[in-house]
Amino acid sequence: MTIREMITQKAYDLLVVVGVGLFVGFLSPFGMDALPLYVSISYWVIICVVGYLVYHPIIDQCDKRCSPFLASHWQRVAMGAFVASIPMSFLVPLVTTLYFGKSVSMASDFFNVFPKTLVIGGVITIVSLIKETLVEQQAQLEQSPTISDTQLSKFLALLPVEKRGQLYAFESADHYLKVYTDKGHHLLLMRFKDAVDMLEDYPGLQTHRSWWVAISAVAQVTKENRKTLLILENNLKVPVSKTYADNVKNSGIH
Repeated sequence: MTIREMITQKAYDLLVVVGVGLFVGFLSPFGMDALPLYVSISYWVIICVVGYLVYHPIIDQCDKRCSPFLASHWQRVAMGAFVASIPMSFLVPLVTTLYFGKSVSMASDFFNVFPKTLVIGGVITIVSLIKETLVEQQAQLEQSPTISDTQLSKFLALLPVEKRGQLYAFESADHYLKVYTDKGHHLLLMRFKDAVDMLEDYPGLQTHRSWWVAISAVAQVTKENRKTLLILENNLKVPVSKTYADNVKNSGIH
């Protein structure tokens, strides 16, 4: 991302935050309905902007540092929002003091402010996550192969945008098909045989009565208790039955 794109992105983020501040200020929450509307709106715009400057870097750091023990991006963001609410609960009384010119005790008001800070911070965080998800999906759409008449493109088009990518494998799961790509996995309401037929010209092979793999996704062939297994790029273990052992042998996979 270029510097210009980064500046544009930050400006857009701030615009969204100001919009949230305008909306919250218009609602005049927490007993502020007795104040003039412009006072409530301007106060909440300031609070939301300060919140963005606090929450954004803390959530970003939590997202990076918590990845070893929190697999979900949403969990890491929630953790970051909780942590960011602590310093924000001291800043809110400070902003209130400077804005309204009345003295408040930041230490004693912390526990009163903290739940409210969590609510406002949560709103800003959720809005940011939704925006981030939409931008990500748009980028993935632009990067996805153009849906043409090719069999692979038609097959990938059946998956959600966020799951489209390099095809690894699929397996039969009752009436569903569990499809694995480098973006994760997804359940399709589709017969296994129909999927195999659709990808008959794609470089892949059936390894079991309920498994099909893309040859390019195979990282290694191994044995466990005399059973042959294919280890894929995503560390998924795919069984090879005796019926389809020759398929694997003739494919050149080692």
